[in-house]
Amino acid sequence: MVLFLVFLITIVSLAQDTVKIYYLGEIEVTAYRAGGEVLNLPMAVSSIDRGDLVLKRMVGLSDVLNSVPGVLAQSRAGASDVRLTIRGFGSRGFGDKSNAATIRGIKILVDGFPETEPDGRTSLDFVDLFITERIEVIRTNTSTLFGNASGGIINFETSRVAKSFVELNGVAGSFGLTHSNVKIGLRSNGVEFLLTGTGLDFAGWRENSSTRKRQVYSTLKFKPSSTTQFKLITGFSSHLFYIPGPLTYEQFTKSPSIANELYLLRRERRYNRIGKIGINFTTSLNLNHNFDLRLYFEPKVLQRSERNTFRDFNRYFFGGSFSYQYFNDEAKFKPKLVLGYDDSYQDGTILFYNLVNGERGDSLRTNKREGGRSGGFFIRFEIQPFEKVFLAGSGRYDFQKYISEIYPAGAKIKTMRDILDLKHFTPSLSILLKVNENNTAYLTLSGGVEAPAFNEVDPPPELKNVSLNPLLKPMASQTYELGLKGLGLFDVSLVRSFMYSFSFFRILVKNEIVPYENGKWFFSAGKSERKGIEISTRMDFKFVNCNFALTYIDAKYLEYENDLGNHSGKTVPGIPKLWWNANLNFNFKPFVLNAEIIHSGRYFADDLNEIMVSSYTILNLSILAQFKIFGVDLLIRGGVNNLTDEKYISSVFVNPGREIPYSFIEPGLPRNIFGGVSVKYTID
Repeated sequence: MVLFLVFLITIVSLAQDTVKIYYLGEIEVTAYRAGGEVLNLPMAVSSIDRGDLVLKRMVGLSDVLNSVPGVLAQSRAGASDVRLTIRGFGSRGFGDKSNAATIRGIKILVDGFPETEPDGRTSLDFVDLFITERIEVIRTNTSTLFGNASGGIINFETSRVAKSFVELNGVAGSFGLTHSNVKIGLRSNGVEFLLTGTGLDFAGWRENSSTRKRQVYSTLKFKPSSTTQFKLITGFSSHLFYIPGPLTYEQFTKSPSIANELYLLRRERRYNRIGKIGINFTTSLNLNHNFDLRLYFEPKVLQRSERNTFRDFNRYFFGGSFSYQYFNDEAKFKPKLVLGYDDSYQDGTILFYNLVNGERGDSLRTNKREGGRSGGFFIRFEIQPFEKVFLAGSGRYDFQKYISEIYPAGAKIKTMRDILDLKHFTPSLSILLKVNENNTAYLTLSGGVEAPAFNEVDPPPELKNVSLNPLLKPMASQTYELGLKGLGLFDVSLVRSFMYSFSFFRILVKNEIVPYENGKWFFSAGKSERKGIEISTRMDFKFVNCNFALTYIDAKYLEYENDLGNHSGKTVPGIPKLWWNANLNFNFKPFVLNAEIIHSGRYFADDLNEIMVSSYTILNLSILAQFKIFGVDLLIRGGVNNLTDEKYISSVFVNPGREIPYSFIEPGLPRNIFGGVSVKYTID
């Protein structure tokens, strides 16, 4: 039945790569530094708008990102902690030493400001789906524009203030879920101000898996002149979540709701308190010259109970970027030039204490400093040599630095200082053919670079007198991508629009960063290859919207050998060969009914290809109703996720330890329900 429904959707659909089908050719992708509309970008780009978000539970990214081809988003414990990969990049970002709720290889932006730290790790503390208006996903290697981001870019644009308003949102659901939000938007004389507050509580369906989050966020925009815009963002997030840990297969089969025994004993958790301030200044000297300046600062107080230690972090993260853009549509070949530089730095101390009943003990074991810096210069040049042909070339020089200092407990004299420097140049070339106004084809050769995260550069035990692993190298990749995308608008009573996107890619990777022993250590593999196809389709009928997204990847090691043997020719673990998402939206005003099917195929959990993770298919249903009563917009929604209550493995620890039985399974969320109400009053 499921396969028949997928086949039916594939036949009648073809689209889902942008916000609203009617505006596909006009959507400006703000996450793309060089600027450009979706159809004119020589890369795979997707977008999700607010109308699609409100049909979901909206707790974590696994609730909303599975409709994007190439993206695999799997909930680890049912709340905000997710396993997130794009074309396989980021698949190692989970395990015993990967710092839960952080993402690898993907640059995360909120309102254009980076959440990704200099070493490539990203925590999702400031990602709030309640205040997100649009999500932009660039799935192609974008390291020539953004540096340490092999997997691409995800940008979360917050709500815009067209008119002053007050909005209240509330959701309740299974396993103690409560999610509330208030938004106040003010607009006067061209000045926009947005203030939001969000609270999330989730008791958790597994032992030691609860979540509590509080967040305040604001944006202020105004134009001092017709050619200048100023934007100020501020925020604070307090995020406490517990980590249930991995299970053996027998535990998963009999009692998937239990926690890993050691994780429960240590009360493993993360407690993040982060402040944020950012300034964005844009101006135009004239119609052909644009400048963009961004500065940001994030102070952080973090606590961890993990690996039998209690850790206190005090960090400051700051950085900035500057770009200049020249374009002239009146000149021959319509040239466009983008020059830029960005730099970010994070530093601070970590105090390691003994752990007593899951709490901080009174014995200071280690006093350590960790500092990291990442930056780069980039240039991109585009021309139009013929009427329907666009050529572009770009390059970027990147640098990363890691600094480690270890002090004797209670003393001020440093005992060990280690520095690791990494440098890399990344090129990119592309050609785009505009077949007609609404259809384009492109060929892109893009490079990617991904430095290891700070906790991944810890040396293995056999390396003495060093605190940073000199054997790790930046993971470099080269993507060859052929793409087709477009839309059709129909003036008929039944079919209104049709959209499609096809991407064919081959990615060659050098020095793939590989976890060892449940992520206790990391090292560089030789070479690997990923070949695949992404299909995204949508068709809008009068009362029904059909969406389908499919990803196929064949990921193999080409050259890779360690103490367990020669893995050349083996499948890269953690990456399914096939996954897809199908959606049917039935629009009967004021009601919208949504049926969603999510499928993830089988994959291996180890380099030896001995541990196979089973496939799963999940069915989600939701309903939404919108009314306007006495000038107030009322939205009521609810749904059931995992309707069939399938027992499945949502994510795994790649390359688990050698002790049998392996503890590597993170069970998926069972059947759960949610319901919510939104009330919005707009001041005309």
